[in-house]
Amino acid sequence: MASDGGGDGDGGGGSEENIFATAIPPPGPPRQDRTGFIEFFALSGILVAISLLIFYIEYSKISVLFALVGVVVFVTAEGTSRPPRMGPHEFVKEREILLAKKKRDGGDAEEVLVCLGDSLTHGACSANWVDALTERLRGSPSAAPLAIVNAGQNGICTETVLQRKVEHVIACRPKYIFIMIGTNDVRAVYRKDWGDQLTWMWSLTERPSEDALMRNLANIIRVLLEHTTAKIAVGTLPPLGEDADSTANQIVLRVNRRIIHAVEIEFCDSRRVSAVDVNGALWKYINLSSVKRKKIHSIDDSLPIGIVMCILHNIFGLSWNLLTHIITGNVVLSESLHLNETGGDVVRNELVKWLVENGDANHVDGRKEKLL
Repeated sequence: MASDGGGDGDGGGGSEENIFATAIPPPGPPRQDRTGFIEFFALSGILVAISLLIFYIEYSKISVLFALVGVVVFVTAEGTSRPPRMGPHEFVKEREILLAKKKRDGGDAEEVLVCLGDSLTHGACSANWVDALTERLRGSPSAAPLAIVNAGQNGICTETVLQRKVEHVIACRPKYIFIMIGTNDVRAVYRKDWGDQLTWMWSLTERPSEDALMRNLANIIRVLLEHTTAKIAVGTLPPLGEDADSTANQIVLRVNRRIIHAVEIEFCDSRRVSAVDVNGALWKYINLSSVKRKKIHSIDDSLPIGIVMCILHNIFGLSWNLLTHIITGNVVLSESLHLNETGGDVVRNELVKWLVENGDANHVDGRKEKLL
């Protein structure tokens, strides 16, 4: 198939190829999969099947219990793995309709901000600060249009983003990109069993390490610089637990120093890349908090506590802040891995500051009051 630079030649074959390429555009990003949660859906089906079998043989309370547990597992897995409301797939699919409406109504074309990350950005088992930012901007008469695309996915790591997600971001034609990725890589460095799980789940070509994280992140930035004209904000990674002296947070500290160094040194020639110190903002909020805690929960406790929180959040609709207050007593992290609404607000506000500082004045100034 002819490239975009095929020219205006008169050759019949080349002309046909160019017409074909124009008539049938390449497909957009696929709908986000639910990697890491298929087993939970299978488990819910097995439990319901067992309950029906027991009920068929002889009705008993056990059959009801199996059915109830199966439903709880299904609802929790569905709510926790549900793709973002406006992911790259949904945005690209709707973009032509939106552009036609803008052209018809005489409005400005929407600028696009893509938020690229893991579950901390996805917002299904963590506070959804991306949707919160969208809601904050909605309905402001003085604000220039800004479409916000959530390219976060649960459990994803830097290698997977580089191999699968970067092209989805490019397809959105963003003007701004916010990257906050690497937390799962750090978890894999911290604990071997978490590294084994991550490597198996995403079929990684190499085991996660600090060096691999930095190499992948640098390549992600390079690809986005080459294939978009976007300004790129690279967020430092949030804490893993609220104990600054923990081994996990010492790894986070080292990686964040390398992220800032890479942005300031490796990409110093590009005026389109800058760092956003999310980690520093979260620790500042934690240190200024008056919350008194009997125990600081370790990141090692995050899985069982997180499962309980996800069940309560999806079944009863309890907020992450309330669950945090009841179960862990943390300040910005729910179960020491994901953000509660307070932590989400901190991340959102840091991104807002970056947008105001780096946006074109004629577009961002109209949003300042709404953003800030």
